[in-house]
Amino acid sequence: MLNFFKQHRSVIFFTLLGCVFSGLAFYAQFAAGDKPGEHRSMMMWAGTLSTSGVIAIGAVQAIRVERRNSQLVALSVDYQAKLHEVLDGALRPLSRTLAELSAATTAAEKTQKLGSVHATALFVAAAHASRPGAPVTESARASLYLLDSTGSRLNLEDCRGRTHSPRASFDLTAGDGLYMKKTLDDGIPVLLDGKTSLKRFSTSQPSYDYESVIVTRIQGGVNGPQVGLLCIDSPKPEDLNEAHRAFAEVLANILGAAHAQA
Repeated sequence: MLNFFKQHRSVIFFTLLGCVFSGLAFYAQFAAGDKPGEHRSMMMWAGTLSTSGVIAIGAVQAIRVERRNSQLVALSVDYQAKLHEVLDGALRPLSRTLAELSAATTAAEKTQKLGSVHATALFVAAAHASRPGAPVTESARASLYLLDSTGSRLNLEDCRGRTHSPRASFDLTAGDGLYMKKTLDDGIPVLLDGKTSLKRFSTSQPSYDYESVIVTRIQGGVNGPQVGLLCIDSPKPEDLNEAHRAFAEVLANILGAAHAQA
């Protein structure tokens, strides 16, 4: 109930105000009576002004509703444009590289096509997470870390986006590598926006060059082995949000499916 009042407080306010003006108009017409005089003229004017107030409030409400509808239409158009951008600029090239990986027959060809899937997914991730018009030095960066044969270290396999090189590796047995291991173990994606939450990973070589970061687990199929992590970061706080996190999960699943095929 409280949420309802919060969401519709302006409509409730204007409705109550209209009721007040309507009541004043009725009272003024009633109090004016039938006998001519200064009192009757004053009350008639009060009734007329109150009625005008009701009409004005109705007009304001109509304008507000029309403006809201226009905003919803604009949001719908913007959403459709973004959806087209994601489908055309992201999923289409990824589906193409996955198809090429599926068609590969030799181990060497599979390795080559898997590298193409890596590069395409990272390029798409960095482009999707970057602010429109942001210079290269302030764009997002996507990095792929794969587990080594011992399962105790994550090594950087590839990266795309911002030119600064990300951290080369994580030791999963100590330090901030333990945070990475937690994400690998529980599979829960991490989103740190750089404002409401502090950095989870203390540094990204060669310098402190990010403020917001997303980390998602890559797994080779539903019940397959852990493959590594997809990391997306940005040098500005609040550049990354829940929509970016959800898209990063999609890309991580695609990368996991590619490793399962390879």
